[in-house]
Amino acid sequence: MSDSTWSKVIRVALFTLVPAAYLSMGLWRPHNSYGRFGREGVSPGCLVLMTAVFLVSVLSWKTHQMLAVFGLLACFLWLAVGLLPVL
Repeated sequence: MSDSTWSKVIRVALFTLVPAAYLSMGLWRPHNSYGRFGREGVSPGCLVLMTAVFLVSVLSWKTHQMLAVFGLLACFLWLAVGLLPVL
């Protein structure tokens, strides 16, 4: 039984986006943080990346559960960091 094109695209996206989510941890900032130039919000790039990681993880849950768990964990960690208040 061969994989469909859609399945291959989802698998490649999963194996690319989940490591990219963990590599982007240095860019994660709380939504109300301040930097050198004033207030810094949530990065639009991280928002798009985490949305894509979440969707790909949910779509590939049946075939690649372990990697999907790591993807969902990255999304929940990103939400926790983004929602934490700046002390």
